[in-house]
This record gives sequence, structure tokens and C-alpha cells, in this order.
Amino acid sequence: MKYFNRSFRTELIVDASPVRQGEVLTQVTAHGGTNIIAYASRSLTDRESRYRQTEREALAVVWGIEHFHLYLYGSSFKVIADHKPSETIFNNPTCKATARLERLQLRLQPCKTKIIYKPGADNPADYMTRHTDPKQSQNFSHLSRVDAYINFVTTYVVPPAVTLQEVKDATAADETLQNLARVITNQRWHEVGKDVSQYQQIKLELSISNGVILRGTRIVVPEKLQSQMVMLAHSGHQGIVKTKRFLRESVWFPGIDKKVEELVKGCVPCQATNHDPKPASESLQMSPLPQGPSQELSMDFCGPFPNGDYLLVVTDDFSWFPEVEILRSTSAKAVIPHLDSILARQGIAELVRIDNGPPFNSESFQIFAIQLGFKHRRITPVWPRANGEAERFMKTLEKAVRTIVIQGKNWRQE
Repeated sequence: MKYFNRSFRTELIVDASPVRQGEVLTQVTAHGGTNIIAYASRSLTDRESRYRQTEREALAVVWGIEHFHLYLYGSSFKVIADHKPSETIFNNPTCKATARLERLQLRLQPCKTKIIYKPGADNPADYMTRHTDPKQSQNFSHLSRVDAYINFVTTYVVPPAVTLQEVKDATAADETLQNLARVITNQRWHEVGKDVSQYQQIKLELSISNGVILRGTRIVVPEKLQSQMVMLAHSGHQGIVKTKRFLRESVWFPGIDKKVEELVKGCVPCQATNHDPKPASESLQMSPLPQGPSQELSMDFCGPFPNGDYLLVVTDDFSWFPEVEILRSTSAKAVIPHLDSILARQGIAELVRIDNGPPFNSESFQIFAIQLGFKHRRITPVWPRANGEAERFMKTLEKAVRTIVIQGKNWRQE
């Protein structure tokens, strides 16, 4: 073994087995020789030994870098591993990884490193991964951050109307997912049957936590709960695109798009309130996007409805966040208190984009704008496209109200 020399190029050799991981810190001399600086190894905890091999290899990379932090921090170095996927996972920022690998990637952000693949026959760290010390302690509390992160993802990604225990029980009873769990653990993808082969293209994104299978940070839903998940996402009758987007935020299963399309196309309220596509028009001259939320607002009225009510819609142009208030009148006297309440909650905007309706042309509204300090911008007369953010939300709002009325529910409460 040699002393560390800052003028030599540093390399870290890592390897991992199902029970142990080892690291060798080396330096390449000016004449092309190799100096051994330090060795390090440790036994895996019981939880870590159940990781799949890709995750164990990635854990060896991160632990080795953090263990030799004194030598590596602030310098450029190479990490040599005998596991080919590690090279793709850490060197490619756009690589889709599991929740555990994603957490490990984040821990390497402060480092200037590159992962290099070399076959295992020349890896000196291999010996240490296969000769364990039974007396060595397995209490590595600083590594619990990885498992804490994936436990957090598993717990909070479950939709509110379904419990985590229901997902666990359904996964345990699903034969296909149990076969998939065994394949994820032993990585024998070349031996899978037809039921599991449909998951092969996304195998690098799959992991297991607390009896639940995850694709990245989304739960793989067992067949028993798939229809229930789709129904929950469709409860607001928001159409095919929004239902798919809502589902994809937290769950996934094969054929998810097809199930959503079949449900929406067979939904009577959705079809009854569906709009025909409008013909193409001249392209718009778009206003520049605000720099942050609550800086520019768009405002308009929706209605009147059969009972004489109106809806005052205020939309943030940056975040698209809408505020809706129910009014009995569109006079300035009725509008100003509701707009004042919205601005009190969201912050006073720099600009409010409004059409040329009577309440906004009144003297009282001009005084209100001056007192609060926002600029009142009137759009082009008889050209609602100039207030497109608020107008587009009207379509969604009107469809929701009509759907609720068809179902015989209280539209105000809904």
C-alpha cells in the first residue's frame, strides 16, 4: 500500500455480492503503474441483501465514494465496476431508474465522477465481497435514507380512496405479480413466462418495497384493483387525457391507456357533454409568460345558469390555478368583494386581464384597481381569444356543471 498523492489520477474499484460489498482506492502513477491506497468492505444489512443486484452494485458505488470522501471530494475521479448497468444509470442523467436508484443518484450529485465498466475477472474487490466477517456489525444507520425514501414513496403514492394494505393483499394474491417479484429479485429475465414477459422492457425501472412492486415512483397495480383505480381517476368526468394524466402520477399497469379509453367512451355523461372539435383558426400572438405565480391574472364570467347564478372565474396565467366564486349579479358592487377575497388569498397581482364588460368599465372598479395597485388590462373587444386562459377553463367548467346536472346532483356542492 502507498500514501495518497494528489498529483496522481484516482480510481475507485467497487464490487457487490448478495452478502457483502468491497472497495479498493487506487491511483495511477505517472509511469502507468497502480498504487493501492486503501481497502474498505462491509457486510450488507438484512434489508440490503434483499435488493436486486443492480441496486446492490449502485449501493457499492455510493457507499465507496462516501467512505473515501476525504480523498475524493472536490476532485475528478473514475469508478470502475464490473456491472454494466451501473455505467448507464450513473452516467446518463435521463436514465429511468427505480426509486432506490434515483435516491442513490441524488447522493452522487456533488461528485465529479464517471463510472467505467470492466469485466469482473480483473476486479480485485471481488474477493472481499465473497469472504464475510460474521463478527462485523450490520448497524449502518446512515444508509437508512435510501429505505426511508422508498418507504415514503410507497406510502404516499397510494390514492386516498385505497389503503396500502389493500394494495399489498391484492399483490400477494396476484400470481403474475408474485412471479414478477421473484424475477426482480433473482434477475432471471431469460427464464420468464408469457405473463411476466410484458414487463421485460421496463425491467430497469422495477423494484420491490414492503410487498408492493414499484415502477420508478409509481405503484404497479394488481389486476384486482385496476378497474377501481380507473373509476377513481374518472370520478370527475374530466375526459380521456386528464384521467390518464391523473392515473400516471401515482400508479401504472399494463394496458392502462386502453382501460381508460374504454371507460370514458362508454360513459354516458362524458359523451353527452363532449364538444365537437372546432375548425382551425389563425395562430395567436401569445403574451409572454409571467415570471412567477400571482403576477398576472385572467378573469371572466361563466353563465348565467337557469337559476340566475353566475360564476366568476379568476385564473393565474403562470400556474393555471383557478379560483371560482358563485355570484347572483355581475355588477361591480357584487364582483369587487369576491375579487378582493381572491387577491387576499393569492396575493395582489401586477396585472389583471379582463374583457370589456360593464362591471369592469365602472368608476368603482377603477378606484378599486388604483387602491390595490394592479394594472387593469382590457382585451380586444368582441375577441374572447385574447383572454384565452380564462375562456379555455370555461369549457371545462361548463362541461363539469352539465355532467353534474345530468347525474341529478347539487352542482353548487359538487
